[in-house]
Amino acid sequence: MLKVVSALVLVVLLSACTSTISERNSIPDPLAAAKNRLALGLTYLKSNNFQQAKFNIDKALDFAPRFAEAHYGIAYYYQLVGENQLANDSYLVALNLDSENPEIANSYGAFLCTQGEYEKAQNYFFIAIDNQNYLSTAQTFENLAICSQTQGDTFAAIDYLNKALNFEPTRQKSLYLLAELYASQNEHDKALSTIKSYERVVGPNPDSMYLSFDVGLSQGDDEKARGWLNVLKSRYPTHPNTLQAQAKLTEYVEQSAKQARATKQAQAFAQQDSGLKDVATAPLVTAKEHTLKAGETLYRLSRQYNISVFDIMTWNNISQTDSLPVGIKLIVGYN
Repeated sequence: MLKVVSALVLVVLLSACTSTISERNSIPDPLAAAKNRLALGLTYLKSNNFQQAKFNIDKALDFAPRFAEAHYGIAYYYQLVGENQLANDSYLVALNLDSENPEIANSYGAFLCTQGEYEKAQNYFFIAIDNQNYLSTAQTFENLAICSQTQGDTFAAIDYLNKALNFEPTRQKSLYLLAELYASQNEHDKALSTIKSYERVVGPNPDSMYLSFDVGLSQGDDEKARGWLNVLKSRYPTHPNTLQAQAKLTEYVEQSAKQARATKQAQAFAQQDSGLKDVATAPLVTAKEHTLKAGETLYRLSRQYNISVFDIMTWNNISQTDSLPVGIKLIVGYN
């Protein structure tokens, strides 16, 4: 009985294979048919119709099994649906069929970055960049920057974003990311200059205004920050950025007041005079500490705790932000 079933299965498989070959042979131009099916599949992917997307990309592979772009398409499909091993395998097949394709190399690099394989990702990004016929070099440098930032290498990320802008000076995302990174390194003048470049491309908007507000607060200039908050309130009163800026400024003012109280208490304790009784009966202000982790910056901490970079540096007697050791305890506020 088993032999009969096996024979039937073999007949079915052979019939399906014969049908596919027959269908492919009946198409005057299988490669053109594959390109049409691939384009249709990618269109379905954009609308999140994954079932129809896979059906059409599979058809493209049936028509042209050695068409690298179709394997690239199915790799992208697998990536979107979370089948990472299948995505990786399909990317490698595509690159094996067309090793010089910069689009596939760039996309595979971006995929590898999401998988935490940063060194391999960079290798494929540079394969794309080194191709003289590649037209999306700015995109790949931007991908390199994002990948470097993920590793905590802010300086490399800034360098790559500047290279992206050398190729495409009006690239919106690169300009905005660069402004954020400059702010994270307390390079406030460069941050503000980059924000202006960004606004020349897209015009002032809630994101650029919030970033200008954030830079002002990072400088410890609450008057400048308040000015930007007022602009946000007048133009975008209900926007999430406006509400977040208001909350951050409120927290900043409260923390500044607590820090002033803490300083006053410390001075009073140090004097060891009759004023000590008043201090002892006052509510004790204690420091809130954060242990610095790999990849964290003062700018990121300022956002996390709604304080300014200037205050973190002042409270912790920091003059340089590029040499802070991982594991150091930093005061990030007062209770």
